[in-house]
Parts: sequence; structure tokens; C-alpha cells
Amino acid sequence: MLDSSRSISNGVKQLEAVIFDADGTILDTRELARQSIEHVLTSHGYAMPSILELRKYGGRPAHETYGRFAPKHDSNELVTKHRAFQAERFDLFEAYEGLHDLLRALKAGGLKIGMCTNRATNVLDLLDHVGIKDEFDAIMHADLMQNVKPHPEGILKLCENLGVEPSRSVMVGDTEADVGAGKAAGCAFTIAVTHGIGTRELLESEGADYVVDHLNDILPLVTNKT
Repeated sequence: MLDSSRSISNGVKQLEAVIFDADGTILDTRELARQSIEHVLTSHGYAMPSILELRKYGGRPAHETYGRFAPKHDSNELVTKHRAFQAERFDLFEAYEGLHDLLRALKAGGLKIGMCTNRATNVLDLLDHVGIKDEFDAIMHADLMQNVKPHPEGILKLCENLGVEPSRSVMVGDTEADVGAGKAAGCAFTIAVTHGIGTRELLESEGADYVVDHLNDILPLVTNKT
């Protein structure tokens, strides 16, 4: 876990909301993403990129991924096929261990729960599938933003919907885009998790205030309890 110059005991007393990313943060969609991209690209004559190449586009909208790896085709058409594949393969993803307990504990602690994701509106179906959609007080997905993360627009709109100041929220994510958006929006601090696509080294280099390996590590940081 990273040390921080912030005082936890002074900061968390003022927290009112915890904001989560979706893919790679609370939902393990790595295999869902890999198979859907492979399905779309290979069916249109493209080779499947390496995992390292795909990591560079981690957390970015699907349009950008297909714009890069399938430049001869209409990205809108490919994204439609991508989403259709995912809608039929909910067996390929699951909630990360500890998620349900974490959400319940945050609610019990009086904190509001929000989501800011670069995934489109289909994130609602994924959340519903694992039984947590109603746990969120507000959700901001890519179809509701002009500028996706790392731009702060989504977090700022989300905080407005939640009725909290960004400085009284914390952003939790697994990519540099999540960390960057949280910092740009003026969140109290950012927490990065390593079980998604972002490596510890990358997340540390992007300036995440805390880097944790499991969802269970988040609660003490936002409630000042051990």
C-alpha cells in the first residue's frame, strides 16, 4: 500500500461518497472483454492483438479500441457486434470477491455509492446480473458523458447527482484513467486496485494515493477502521 502525505484521520471524517469504476475494479470482465474483442476482430479478418497491446487501451471506450485495431471498418458497426456478443455471454464475468460485503459496509457507514465508468449503458445489465445495480445511488456511464475518463466530467456530474462535493468523495479504479479523473475532479484521494488491468508500477507512477490488492483493503481507508 502506498504511503500518502494526506492525513487519513483528518480526511475520511469528511467523506460522503465512494465512487467506483466498473470493469477491472468491481467486475472481473477481463475474459468477457478478451473474447468479445477476439470474436469481432477475427470475424472481420484482423489478428487478435497481444494482451500487452490491449492493455494500452484498457479503460478506454470500445470505439477507440476498434478504431486502433480495425481501421478499415466502421467502429460503430464493430462496437454494436461487440455489445451483442457480450449480451449473450454473461457467463464470462463475475463480481470480484468481497464486493457485496464492501457495498453493504459502505452503506452501513452512511456513505453514498456512485459509479463512473467508460463502459456504455450496458453496464446496467452487468450490474443487474450480479445483483448490485440498486446498491448505487447514482451511475454515470459513457453514454451520459461528452468526455470520458481521464477527463473529470463524469465524476463532476456524478457528484452533482449525489449531492456531494468532489472533495468529499474518493475515486476507486484500476487504470490510470481512473486515477487521472479522480485527481482532475478534485476527489479527496484516489484508490487503485491491482486485480484489474493496471499494474502496481503503472498505478503508482500515475500518482494513486493508495494502491491495494483486494476490495477488502478499501474499507479501512474510507472509514478509518481496521
